[in-house]
Amino acid sequence: MKGAQMHRIVVLTSLLVLLAGAARAGEYESGFGFGISVPEVWLVLTRSEVAKNAAAFMDEDGDRFGSVPPEMRRVVFDRVEAGELEIFYRREGSSESFVDNVNIMTQPADLPASEQQLAGVCRVLPGEFSRVFGRPIGIDLCEMRELIGRPALYLQFDGAIPGTTTLQYQLQRRAGETLVLTATAAKPNLARLLGEFEEMVASIRMH
Repeated sequence: MKGAQMHRIVVLTSLLVLLAGAARAGEYESGFGFGISVPEVWLVLTRSEVAKNAAAFMDEDGDRFGSVPPEMRRVVFDRVEAGELEIFYRREGSSESFVDNVNIMTQPADLPASEQQLAGVCRVLPGEFSRVFGRPIGIDLCEMRELIGRPALYLQFDGAIPGTTTLQYQLQRRAGETLVLTATAAKPNLARLLGEFEEMVASIRMH
């Protein structure tokens, strides 16, 4: 499981949504080959908009990226430049410092196929996340669930940015490929995000 590269995206997502325009949500057809219902209070930042604004990630002027390591920024930039990322973000009820968001991508991976494999994944993830994010990361949930009739790995853990929590579904699309949906919110908004994120993922229609 190539979790380190995937999870680096979380730390810059809330900054990216401030750099580009977006489309009103609703019934949305993803470029990753599925349909999804997105609450009207959310906006969709499409793959084309993300790619168009990818260069802003590498802007060295100003302090908009704070202490985000250059190598982390480069990994995110490469994914964004390739148009391999879609983002939904909540246009109401977010703080000035963090925008509650959902990002979508695919990764070459297979989900755990046994309880033993799942236990192994859950055991190594806290250390992997802590290394990637540069601070201790705790995992609250790491379990297999069923989502739209397919097996899915569900995670809930400390967000890359202090004061946030991340929820994630990894859904097996086909052998060797998973669809990854990652939602992050400031902790005061977590209960709200839990409900809205579950509503979104339950509406997924694979093509």
